[in-house]
Amino acid sequence: MDSAWRRVPVKLRPGRRTRRVATLLVALALLTQLAPSWRADGAPRGDGDCPEHQPGARGDSAIASLRARLNAILRDVEDDSPGATDDARFTVVLNTFERRDLLQRAVAHYATCASVAEIVVVWSEQTPAPKETDADARLYFPAPRKKNAAHPPPRARYEAHETTSIQNRFEVTGVTTSAVFHVDDDVRMPCGALDKGFEAWRANRDVLVGFFPRAHKWLAPLCRHAYVWDDWSLRSGGEFSIVLTKAAFSKTQYLELYKRGLPPEAREYIDERKNCEDVAMQLLTSAATNAPPVYVAQPLWHYWRAKLEGIGVAGISKGSNHHDLRGACVTDLSRILLEQARDADENVDEMKIASSGNRFGDTPLVAAPLRRWTPE
Repeated sequence: MDSAWRRVPVKLRPGRRTRRVATLLVALALLTQLAPSWRADGAPRGDGDCPEHQPGARGDSAIASLRARLNAILRDVEDDSPGATDDARFTVVLNTFERRDLLQRAVAHYATCASVAEIVVVWSEQTPAPKETDADARLYFPAPRKKNAAHPPPRARYEAHETTSIQNRFEVTGVTTSAVFHVDDDVRMPCGALDKGFEAWRANRDVLVGFFPRAHKWLAPLCRHAYVWDDWSLRSGGEFSIVLTKAAFSKTQYLELYKRGLPPEAREYIDERKNCEDVAMQLLTSAATNAPPVYVAQPLWHYWRAKLEGIGVAGISKGSNHHDLRGACVTDLSRILLEQARDADENVDEMKIASSGNRFGDTPLVAAPLRRWTPE
């Protein structure tokens, strides 16, 4: 390293002060990712007098009713599904919006992964989607491989939507594989890590399997759930209950489960906030299975490189109140789902429900120890 440094012309070497400032800025950027996320010190505080809102105050009947309804939907989806699907590979469902450079890099990257059968780009921009006949098509479609290549490149297609709804990422049709890999355009998971994630999904087909774990935590003084997202709080808490669909596998039928199983009120809630569609998907899958998601560790080098590359990249997660909003989403979307299940359940004791108020802390999310998946 020293010999390589000496070969750099003296005039081009950064000064000692510049190096110190650069090191300090990188350290501060990384520390912001490690700072505790669940304290909500600046949030307005309640009086903590909400016993009827505590998790478990409403019992398990609403959750059981929700589970029964979602599993009935899944049975209908399976009955409506065509015959055999590709079980040896998976479909990449790539979500993008007005970040063409990231989109192009993502398509080019996932086209190199042998386990990818197809790349479906969710196109919500209100402009024509790229076509293979465009002059710049090479930027948006996988390049043909050499004749002696072991695997042909996956097909890429663009599904255009009439709205810019963030929920378009789950409105994908024509998938011919058993599994889909949901991913954002700024995430380029290494092919080896994808293969490991796919292996983990094949061993846990009914749950979400992802690379970015998160958790929920009940805050009694605020009478709501907090969203735990940073490394420090996750490790110290020792549990997780959510994996983000910015990089997660699911069974293909869950695309239809989202469409049929999420109440209109919840869809409107998500569109108004332009956030939390991934929380809704986790709520639905946890409710249907009564099981936690599965966490697959990404390579450490990729984790830290992604942290550094994400500095300065625009996105909804960079908003000042983003994480407080996510905690509210866990609380509110859980309430919407469980209230609908309660209303549909003829066996619910209405007097008991009325005495407990109409806001509560129950959630279908299932927590589990934060352990990375390993093959048995």
